[in-house]
Amino acid sequence: MSKATAARSLAMASLVSVLALIPGPPERALAQASPWAQGEKSRTRLIGAGAPEGGRHLAGVEIRLAPRSLTYWKLPGDAGVPPVFSFEGSRNLASATPLYPTPRRFPEAGGEAFGYMDEVVFPLIVTPVDPARPVNLVLKFDYATCEQLCIPAQANLRLDLAPRGGPSAEAGLLRAWLARTPRRDDPAAPKPVVMRQGPEAWTLRFSGEPPVDVFAEGPQDWYFDTKRAGEGFDLLLAQKPAEAAPGPVEATLTVVYADRAFEMRTTLDVGRARP
Repeated sequence: MSKATAARSLAMASLVSVLALIPGPPERALAQASPWAQGEKSRTRLIGAGAPEGGRHLAGVEIRLAPRSLTYWKLPGDAGVPPVFSFEGSRNLASATPLYPTPRRFPEAGGEAFGYMDEVVFPLIVTPVDPARPVNLVLKFDYATCEQLCIPAQANLRLDLAPRGGPSAEAGLLRAWLARTPRRDDPAAPKPVVMRQGPEAWTLRFSGEPPVDVFAEGPQDWYFDTKRAGEGFDLLLAQKPAEAAPGPVEATLTVVYADRAFEMRTTLDVGRARP
């Protein structure tokens, strides 16, 4: 080998060594999603955010809706069907808790529906039995889509959630929808003043900025209506079980502002049942 050839070989080896030390482009985040399940005017899938944090996985149910179709919140409004989550058949699953992004009101058949148009992701907080092993998440998801007619739908979905790894390609989408769920037990939440207007009617007042909307939930088979009234909201008992005794009843309020929402509990003293 000539001196010139040796010099070129040495230079090339040095260049390869230097290039080996330069980090390459970051790896693309891996998708963590089930196949889409096609439904009437909708399609649905399970997605995951990647490795767990604090021993819990962030996952979610994503629904994409046809134009002008809506799907419902946990309290559907005057009509409709709330989503139902069943995780029977999952493996290494201690619990899976669905969360519900803040809904909107939509006119529907002379009443109001509470829900979502275009797209929604219901976040899931998934806790494994053994954090060192994958969670095999199995979901039977019942929901409904509505345009002029309400159509029940069901999706059977599966997704494996790995115990290790980086953020998935769906992590940003999940966190964006998680940020749209009402904050629970937040010390910054406004404290409503509840003023009784009658046996089954109250007015809610809030200090500072008035909320954009308020939704109210009662115990099973209890239903409340909320309507804006000046700077506050009227709260009316729309239905209660016939056997319900008068006395205190706990209601859950979802108080919505332009950029945030809060979930809080309040106790209402309900008058005697209607004759």
